[in-house]
Amino acid sequence: MIDAFFHPVSRSIAARRVMTPLLRSYIRYFPVASGKERLWLRVVDKYLAWHSYEFVARTSFGQRVEGNTRDMIQQYLYYFGEWEPDLTAWIRTRLAPGDVFVDVGANIGYYALLGAAMVGPSGGVVAIEASPTIFRQLQSNLARNRAQNVRAVNVAAADRRGTLQLFRGPDHNVGQSTLIAGGGYEPDVMVEAAPLTEILTPPELAGTRLIKIDVEGAEWAVLQGLGATTLTGCRANLELIVELHPQYLAQQGRRAEEVVDLLGQAGFHAYRLESSYWPFTFGVRTLKPSPRLRPPIETETVAVFSRQKGDYLE
Repeated sequence: MIDAFFHPVSRSIAARRVMTPLLRSYIRYFPVASGKERLWLRVVDKYLAWHSYEFVARTSFGQRVEGNTRDMIQQYLYYFGEWEPDLTAWIRTRLAPGDVFVDVGANIGYYALLGAAMVGPSGGVVAIEASPTIFRQLQSNLARNRAQNVRAVNVAAADRRGTLQLFRGPDHNVGQSTLIAGGGYEPDVMVEAAPLTEILTPPELAGTRLIKIDVEGAEWAVLQGLGATTLTGCRANLELIVELHPQYLAQQGRRAEEVVDLLGQAGFHAYRLESSYWPFTFGVRTLKPSPRLRPPIETETVAVFSRQKGDYLE
């Protein structure tokens, strides 16, 4: 019965424009949770969610973002107001007014806007995004929220200054754009590259409380461009959150464990941030302590690096 009704609806642009906001409002705001998962699986995700639908929606922390539901991250922001709830919650525990947050691989600005709200007018955010196309959307979202404490930089963070080939991510996840060849993605554009020590101003570097690096396999080059010596001279409570991609690193003759060793030389200990992407646990889970990250690291892993030493990072 459901298939008989929604299959033709999904083929009609006019019908989708009516049904999409109605079902989204129910899933996101209706106070009774019963039946929402079933509705998502059997109707919204199956027939509506992946079609193109342009939107402006409010995040769980009150900022407004524009996007298109064809993209997975943007789709989740529209329907649920949040992406990566564990990482979102963890960043909330780290940043405070006056801090500097460096977002390497800022995508459309979700984390930059979260950081801007947390650090306030006395703090700052540096949002670094290599893709010119994504960067324009990042700028639009920053302007929409009057995020005057965010400095957006359209450059690829790397180990040296130069020009690099960017490979375009798929329409369902544009944030997978990468500087690493071999992922099956089409070449996009050539982009300017520079190390973080040149991208960041001395006051920004000195005030940085948190660096987030999500660059689809280029994390080794980003950290090489920052350098263990620079990290040693930063704030004592500096922490980094790095998305490790063992498959991409292997294509460069590197291992994820080498990233851990590199940051270990600067006094950082590695922890694993447990993550769940099932949307119906968003906003209801308690952030758990992060356990020590142990080798081997064979799958994509969100790693937290801190100078705090222990079996768990609270």
